[in-house]
Amino acid sequence: MFILDEDPRYPEAGDKFFIEEGKADEIAWLNKSFQQFGNYADSYQTAALNLLNLALKDKLLRDLHLYPAVFLIRHYIELRLKELIQGLNFLLEDSQDFPTHHKLMNLYGDFKALYIKIGESPTSKDFQALDELIKELSFFDSTSMAFRYPIDKDGEKTQKLEYINLINLKETFIRVSFLFDGVAALIADRVEMKEDFIQDIYSNYFE
Repeated sequence: MFILDEDPRYPEAGDKFFIEEGKADEIAWLNKSFQQFGNYADSYQTAALNLLNLALKDKLLRDLHLYPAVFLIRHYIELRLKELIQGLNFLLEDSQDFPTHHKLMNLYGDFKALYIKIGESPTSKDFQALDELIKELSFFDSTSMAFRYPIDKDGEKTQKLEYINLINLKETFIRVSFLFDGVAALIADRVEMKEDFIQDIYSNYFE
């Protein structure tokens, strides 16, 4: 067991994990918005990068941070794709539906099909590179299990890798993030424009 170099202490009666009151510098906000997945994706993205940065600075943390960092990267991509799909469904069908499964290849395919429907073309060199990265990540972790559990539901080992270059992992993730975040910003702008248009119609109707 690895734990910080602190004096041991143990649970006490009345302890709680979640308290909503405290000093200003102790409180974090569980932000909520229309794009529900976006805030979650941002959080996992930030946490993954922080873990990788700490691991690269401290050899003792290198192996310990690897599993959660890769899980957070994969989960960021899954959540961002669901955010994009939800936003595109709103633009195309006035729906906030999104897939509930965890299969990246299916999510990515759904996103690209909807993205084309709003007049965008996911065929640039950036997207071609992203296609291969999504395939790679899906191969090593198709259902979001490989970096959470040592075995799957059938008792089979989940891990196909032995070593991972952390600098390469971090830089590749940053490039993927720039692409996904840019698309998310584009879709969010269009969602906001549509919401404003609908609001204007209602405002004029009830005047």
